[in-house]
Amino acid sequence: MIRTMFTLRNSISMFGALALGGVAFAQTTATQCFTDSVPLQSTNYMSTVSIPKFNPALGTLQTIRFTLSGNVQGTARAESLDASPTIVNTTFSANLTLTRPDLTVIVVTIPIANFNDSFSAFDGVIDFAGTSGITHPGINANDSDFVISPPPLSDLVLFTGAGNIVLPVSAVGSSIASGSGNLITQFTTEASATVEVCYTYEVNTPPVFTEPTCGSTYMASAGVPFSINICAADSNTNAVVTLSSGALPPGATMTPALPTDGNPVCSTFTWTPGLADIGTTTICFTAVDNNNRTASCCFNIQVAECYQFLGRGAGNAGLTIGNYFWQSQLSSIRNTYAVTMTDRPNLRVPLLTTGSLSFSMQTLMYNPEAFPTNADQWSNRLRVTVLPGGLVQGQLLGNLNGIHQSLATFTDANGDLFMTFPFTIDGM
Repeated sequence: MIRTMFTLRNSISMFGALALGGVAFAQTTATQCFTDSVPLQSTNYMSTVSIPKFNPALGTLQTIRFTLSGNVQGTARAESLDASPTIVNTTFSANLTLTRPDLTVIVVTIPIANFNDSFSAFDGVIDFAGTSGITHPGINANDSDFVISPPPLSDLVLFTGAGNIVLPVSAVGSSIASGSGNLITQFTTEASATVEVCYTYEVNTPPVFTEPTCGSTYMASAGVPFSINICAADSNTNAVVTLSSGALPPGATMTPALPTDGNPVCSTFTWTPGLADIGTTTICFTAVDNNNRTASCCFNIQVAECYQFLGRGAGNAGLTIGNYFWQSQLSSIRNTYAVTMTDRPNLRVPLLTTGSLSFSMQTLMYNPEAFPTNADQWSNRLRVTVLPGGLVQGQLLGNLNGIHQSLATFTDANGDLFMTFPFTIDGM
């Protein structure tokens, strides 16, 4: 016979609120770029580029980067007619502008080539050569500028959707020369443009189930309410997630009822399985965001028979519950409680001033699903003695098979002392 003695005095247990913790998502972003160009041609011109809009199925558009690259080519000629030497400064350039369809400016770039030439007094011939003139052939200048939108916020809507958006591009020659009071200039200008539009967006990822642990098996006992939170969330802050379920066992409820929406979105599954539900039940849930990204979560509920028997002293009393005969180590059985390791009876401790009160408690389980070779398991008989002053003693007697019984007391918010009978099961 195994004998274990342990004593518990009146103790106050502190209960904190168990908050449902959320999953911290790292925002995932990606960038997609498109380009189009206007070929080299004489300025001044108005042309267009066509850029695919952002596909909202990819995610949520955050920013747009517009890059306008310009190339200007041509010839610059200058002839000074001054009667004295002079220095002529020449700027060969073109202004390239990218606009929205309503012609509001997005970005401007100005390719420039600068020249500084020393001329003599007019040599008598206007030929853009000699000592008083010059020709700069084959000029080739490049420039690139970018802006990031928003602002304005309206661009996020303007550039989102199906198809392409057509953007005007203009090129205006802007070459000048200075330094001579009497000066003849001549410019031949061609310009090309390349437009790159890059969309940076929050990636549309599927929802994730944060509760329960998908694929897990949870223990339940016939006759004991089983409850578990079902929660899903989406890393896209603007997403809406719809939670729904497959077939639920008879009598099961969801609070709030499904389908329900949110981000995160939660509903509590509650079910009290009966003797007819003993075995394994699989339950599945689906989370779908507003971009039709889907996640599924299935878990198992393994329903067994598990009871705590309350009786007098030692003996071999038994009884039938359902279709199974339970053999205990008690001399008589006064009450039975369907239990799990987390849901079990709390008995108020009698307030004794003299004498003592004794009874016995034993936990028994029949679970062929989890333990096919050892379905019938039991704990020691726990002999409980209540003494004056809130003293509760427990003594383990007899033998056990897979279940370890213990004793605990706690004081509730009203100051009342209770005793409860925690247990563990080998392999669970």
